[in-house]
Amino acid sequence: MNFLNGALLAGAAALAIPILIHLFHKSRFQVVKWGAMHLLETVVRTNQRRVRLEQLILLLIRAAIPVLLALTMARPIWQGAKTLLGDAKTSTVVILDSSYSMEASRGGGLSNFANAREESAQIVNSLKRGSDVQVLLAGEVSTPLFDTPTFDTDRAAKSLGELQAGFGAATIPGALNSAAEAFEQMHESSRNLVLLTDFQRISFPAHEDAALGQALERLRQLPVPPSVTFFDIGDEVKDNVAVESLEFSRLMVGVGQRIQIRANLRNYGEANYPDLRVYLKADGREKTASQITLGPNEAGQVLFTHTFDAPGSHTIEVFADADALKADNSYVASIPVRDKVPVLLVNGDPNPEPLKGETDFAEIALQPYGSARVEMADLIRTKVVTAEELKADAVTNASVVVLANVRRLSDEQVRILQDFVKNGGGLLIFPGNRTDTQWWNSTLAKDSRSLLPAGFGAMSGDPKEGARGTSIISQRFENPALELFNDPRNGSLAEAGIKLWFKLTELPPVEGSSTSLTLAGLDSGDPFLVEHQYGEGRVLLAATALDSDWSNLPLRPFYLPLLQRLTVYLASNVYPPRNLGIGSPLVAFLPVTEVTKKTSLTRPDGSTESLSIEKKGERGVVEYSKTQLPGLYTLLPPDGKPVHYVVNASRRESDLEKLSAKEIDDFGKAHGVRIVRSGAEYQQIEQTLRYGQELWKVVLWILLVLCFLELIVQRIFSKASGRV
Repeated sequence: MNFLNGALLAGAAALAIPILIHLFHKSRFQVVKWGAMHLLETVVRTNQRRVRLEQLILLLIRAAIPVLLALTMARPIWQGAKTLLGDAKTSTVVILDSSYSMEASRGGGLSNFANAREESAQIVNSLKRGSDVQVLLAGEVSTPLFDTPTFDTDRAAKSLGELQAGFGAATIPGALNSAAEAFEQMHESSRNLVLLTDFQRISFPAHEDAALGQALERLRQLPVPPSVTFFDIGDEVKDNVAVESLEFSRLMVGVGQRIQIRANLRNYGEANYPDLRVYLKADGREKTASQITLGPNEAGQVLFTHTFDAPGSHTIEVFADADALKADNSYVASIPVRDKVPVLLVNGDPNPEPLKGETDFAEIALQPYGSARVEMADLIRTKVVTAEELKADAVTNASVVVLANVRRLSDEQVRILQDFVKNGGGLLIFPGNRTDTQWWNSTLAKDSRSLLPAGFGAMSGDPKEGARGTSIISQRFENPALELFNDPRNGSLAEAGIKLWFKLTELPPVEGSSTSLTLAGLDSGDPFLVEHQYGEGRVLLAATALDSDWSNLPLRPFYLPLLQRLTVYLASNVYPPRNLGIGSPLVAFLPVTEVTKKTSLTRPDGSTESLSIEKKGERGVVEYSKTQLPGLYTLLPPDGKPVHYVVNASRRESDLEKLSAKEIDDFGKAHGVRIVRSGAEYQQIEQTLRYGQELWKVVLWILLVLCFLELIVQRIFSKASGRV
């Protein structure tokens, strides 16, 4: 016996009320000696026994009424035999493993997912009319097939037949938790949960076993726990080749710039691929092909080069026609190609003399061809303003802002820069002799949530000629901003001679804020370049000045590639991101003038949706969250220039190794779930399961009968007492 609302059983305590009333009103008598009383003793004793019996009967009836009322409200459920109750309507949740490994098939037959789809449809079709059902897709994000559980089993079965896999890696604990939430919306007292999966080893890792157990325990703690069945649907398929990732030689791609694409492939099976053909596509068109040899369980790389002739949003795809599991045979990336990278140089110490201003050397380094009047294109386009000219309109069109020896900023300028970086912009800061470090520390370097990644400490060094300074430590750089200098041909940062610098100090940490990273250090033991994330953008803080007053940096060969690399690194942060994971929201920023207009989104399956542009802050925003299907999403804004978004599934599913039959059975025993391997076996188990029946209606009828019975019995007893 179970109860849907067990807490209401406490109402049964109300049976004490009629008992207390009975005791309070119990007949009291006083002994009076009367000589002739002995003649009536027999009659009195007889009447006393009758009255006590009548009072006991009424007391039992009255005490039973609140108890039955509490039972009715608690909704009791009897799990009786099917032969007595017949087939009961059920609430059923079907969890369908929709990870892309389910698309694997053996010998060119039906895929595991196709078999799971058919078995799921049969389970739904076998439900009694009036049952409610929900279907969950167990990909990287657990996705319900219907907004709410449906009683239309025919519709559910038809929808199952139209499903496709390829939804990334399976997360079983998350799917079970979603099932618990679905049962909370369902109505029947008989409840079943069936999960159809290929039992891929990677989907049942040991480190997730505790989370899976907790999810199953949550199901058992429901007011009416469901019966849980895991359906082993898959044949093991061992051969599989996957394109695991793409790497690009440039942080940012410009028009006409040659980019090298490195594709990483892995053979997860025992088959040998001596001449595996690998293809490169750009914007959906095949460009070139290469060849690779992959032995059993081997990894390899293929290199391609490509040049984009026009700016805008482009795509690169590398694919290998290796096996029947198509989901991981290709890898796609969205690449924004820039015509120019706008950089705003804020000169805190302008000077009319050549190379005397704070940003003069930087301007030459960032656009060397334009400065030398050579007819070659610079990717970076600079604009120089004074600190007083730093305004919102100047920042709006910039990808990176460089502050050079700026004394301090107004409150409005601080807000402008904070908003700029939060929304994905890059900020590069060089101090100098005019920098008011006290103001910077008190305003922008209070703790790790602040705009600056570090605070300004004391100034070190000696500007005198011949005084010993410091230099940048020569090391292997891991950060993309400086890894360029791991190749000696690009110069050595150790050649720097720095006479004056600020000691950059660590900021007090705040929970939830980003941690600052020291990208390069000085041989004095102080940081040279510090970075942290601020909102969606990045901030880099250097310890010395941008010009030649404090160091010989502008006179060293590495100065040009250093500034260009730092600038491109900051500008390469594409926000909102266009390369997404399964279930990550797709977001586009558009001009605020486009608000209320419509955009068109084309999904990987070819379907299109119309999306509205909404105003958020000072911009128009388009958001789309239904990105469970991997592939290319193309957004067409009102200006007609397409923006490409790519959703790639995690490649951990590419290892198709399956748990052994013994491991699957042991899993079922350890977690208390039934394991079946065929539809017939599942139906046989279902025939032997007990079906639940709610008893609250029966109890309610008994309660009503007792209420009428109490009135009738009291009336009868009262008449009987009157006759005596």
